[in-house]
Amino acid sequence: MEVAGLFIGGDWRPSSGMDRFTVTSPATGEVLWDLAEAVDADVNHAFAAAQAAFERHEGISPYERAEWCERIADQLEARLEPVARAISIEQGKPLAEALGEAGSAVEGFRLAAQEARALRGEMIPTHDTRKRVFTHRRPCGVYAIITPWNFPLNIPVEYLGPAIASGNTVVWKPAPTTAGIAILLARCIEAAEVPPGIVNLLTGRLPELGRAMVAHRQAIGIGFTGSSAVGAEIARTAYDKRKILELGGNGPVIVLREADIALAAKQSAAAAYANGGQSCAAAGRILCESSVYDDFIAALAAQAARVVVGPPLAAGTTMGPCHTRDVYDRTQAHIDDSLAGGAALVFGGGPVPEAATPLFRSPAVLAEVPRQARANIEETFGPLAAVIRVDGDADILATAAMSRFGLSSAIFSENYPRAIRLAERLKNGQVVLNDTSNFWELHMPFGGWPGSDSGTGRLGVRETLLGMTEVQSISMHLREGEG
Repeated sequence: MEVAGLFIGGDWRPSSGMDRFTVTSPATGEVLWDLAEAVDADVNHAFAAAQAAFERHEGISPYERAEWCERIADQLEARLEPVARAISIEQGKPLAEALGEAGSAVEGFRLAAQEARALRGEMIPTHDTRKRVFTHRRPCGVYAIITPWNFPLNIPVEYLGPAIASGNTVVWKPAPTTAGIAILLARCIEAAEVPPGIVNLLTGRLPELGRAMVAHRQAIGIGFTGSSAVGAEIARTAYDKRKILELGGNGPVIVLREADIALAAKQSAAAAYANGGQSCAAAGRILCESSVYDDFIAALAAQAARVVVGPPLAAGTTMGPCHTRDVYDRTQAHIDDSLAGGAALVFGGGPVPEAATPLFRSPAVLAEVPRQARANIEETFGPLAAVIRVDGDADILATAAMSRFGLSSAIFSENYPRAIRLAERLKNGQVVLNDTSNFWELHMPFGGWPGSDSGTGRLGVRETLLGMTEVQSISMHLREGEG
């Protein structure tokens, strides 16, 4: 078990309240970390440190900020394998997925460095030839960043990289159940010799910590990835602040009659069970046309049978445990609700015998799921693929619209004109054709559709950086006779 404190103003310190909490592995039950529980006084100290750092470094060259990001990437890359192993043990995902996440985080800081160097304004033409107007982008101030447990390294980097690159400073609260990963990243930032106060880390279990950060008078902006319910509360509290809110998802995976069924089944299973289905872009609900429904169900069940559930560090494991008991229980509740409505459990869905903890469960495939089922309307966020029978574009769009989420969706079809026309009518921030709904790269814009429960603003290194800066116009009058 490792012990760590809060990282404020470049120093590691205990909580002002002296309380502590532990982080436990969902895969082994082992206690991994003993961490400080931040209180209001720590929040004030962290924001004071961040504000002071912002005022010291606001005018610094973007090339120097880019160098900070490059050095963090170097430090993280040098620790790539131990960090990935820590992700597997602490979050529960298989080592191969954890290695991919750690590598992506390195790339995220390098992309942020590139964007820092490329950030520029423009000259604006004017009617008055004696005037010159140009714009440039300025950092806004201190951002409160709150991140989840499902991608405990990648999602923080999606905020921290652009914040550092654009000249903002950060007070960051990670999910308590993966706060040890945040400690490892903070150590990389410290080792990279990023100036004190640019990034400040507060750990804690209680929701009051996040509320205090969001409401803090020195927080100019909020970055949050998490549930729609918490995001809505943040939006109400932070009505006067800049916001990037990447919230829940339950976007449909749509299998049209013209689909390559083998491909659709393979990629749908990948999206449903990667990271144990604990992704906002997971294939939790699948809308399949009747003419190919039975073939698709058989192919999807065959893919689910190939999933190897086991210890995340074990060779051959392709799915680890649910991260929390809440995930396990909600997945079971969605299965039970569908079965009560007439659905059939085609594969899996039960506990794994003799597993190290009670959080392991087999991947589930449900057929003939009714439209009113919770799995069609709510986000499951667990290893479940619920397949609904549909017919025709109108039926597909109506069934898709029964969920208020608008994040990521996918369409499988060899009829591209039909697929594209359908994609253009879906109210999702991302539509993927003939690939997993989880498809994502760091530089891509990613976020919810307006009016949905999936948030506001966009992640994606450049998009985030632009969202964390403000355009300022400067006008000059050239006096006659000069020059």
